[in-house]
Amino acid sequence: MKHKALFCACAVVAAWVAVAADTAGVKKALKPYVDRLEIPGYVSILIDGDREEWVADGWSDVEKKKPFRKDSLFRICSQTKGIVGAAAAKLVVEGRLSLDEPVSKYLPEFAKLERLASETNGVKTLVPVKNTLTVRDCLSHTGGFPFETRVSQALGWTGAPLRVAAASAAATPLLFEPGTSWKYSNAGLDVAGAVIEVVTGEKIEDHLKRVFFDPLGMKDTTFRPTAEQLKRLVSMYYVETNASCRLMPKYRPLPEPYDSPDCWPSCGAGLFSTPRDMVEFYRMLAFGGVSRDGRRILPEKAITDILAVKQTPPDVKTAYSLGMFVEGEWFGHDGALKTAALLNPKRHAVWLWMMQCEYPGRINRWHQYKVWRPQVNRFFEQNAGKGTNGETP
Repeated sequence: MKHKALFCACAVVAAWVAVAADTAGVKKALKPYVDRLEIPGYVSILIDGDREEWVADGWSDVEKKKPFRKDSLFRICSQTKGIVGAAAAKLVVEGRLSLDEPVSKYLPEFAKLERLASETNGVKTLVPVKNTLTVRDCLSHTGGFPFETRVSQALGWTGAPLRVAAASAAATPLLFEPGTSWKYSNAGLDVAGAVIEVVTGEKIEDHLKRVFFDPLGMKDTTFRPTAEQLKRLVSMYYVETNASCRLMPKYRPLPEPYDSPDCWPSCGAGLFSTPRDMVEFYRMLAFGGVSRDGRRILPEKAITDILAVKQTPPDVKTAYSLGMFVEGEWFGHDGALKTAALLNPKRHAVWLWMMQCEYPGRINRWHQYKVWRPQVNRFFEQNAGKGTNGETP
């Protein structure tokens, strides 16, 4: 089936192919916020079977008046988790990895772990861990790891080699017995990435490039962008309601320079990517593991039996698979700097939202949830008769 991409953008955005269609009314709904610079700008991509609509408005760099491009470079942060999870799912279906295997089979430093039993007046009591820490635990946030280890707190998410990050996690007391609760953690994904390296005999950056990035033409998705790629890097902004956005010069968890030899892969939050690249990855998942040109990239069972299915224990409320949240027929992930995506393989549907900003306090993703998402629902409702219920989670 031939799929035609529809691009909607301002006339000044020469890198986008402009067409008349914006059936969801995305640009109209967000235009007041862009015009008064309450938000710097955004990219919106919606796919429902054959229908594909791209909208970009605002600026990737407000001060320099740089428009968004299909190859504008974003820090996708925790969307990295889903890509690593997809790589693990592929290995499972191929019979090279079992989710229920102990992590210590691949990383001996995890053979003897401790967990926090109590803390009184700053004094911590540790006890040996009874349950086996499995690969599934690391990929689904049920391993008991804190969000960060001391190494990542001190050096940033990308400040240490992957095996060092994994060793730091092994030396960090767990917060609970593996498999008994849920705690969102970058550390667990770094451990899973180190396991993938052992299983494949490849560095995680080389493995992801071979199985996903090269076959899908994701030429700008990387843990360490080049100087040329960094020229297209989107600026970050503080965003508040009813106020102009403010430039955010640094983001502590991602130390600069990004092209430094000391910028290491973080499987929890380290990738950079572009709208052009990300849509190909999520579209591949939504179309059963098949690329736009019809090539098999991922076994379909890796999607239907693993990534789209809750992998957390029955008594854990949070529905999470491998590096992705599961919401009914939809699954996907967001990133700390306000990129996000969900996809639905049963419907061949994707929505992708890309910004680079932080919201203060409890105000979080206001423009995405309160303004953009109603337009997303409208887009899918227009085609609801050809798939599942039009409303997205």
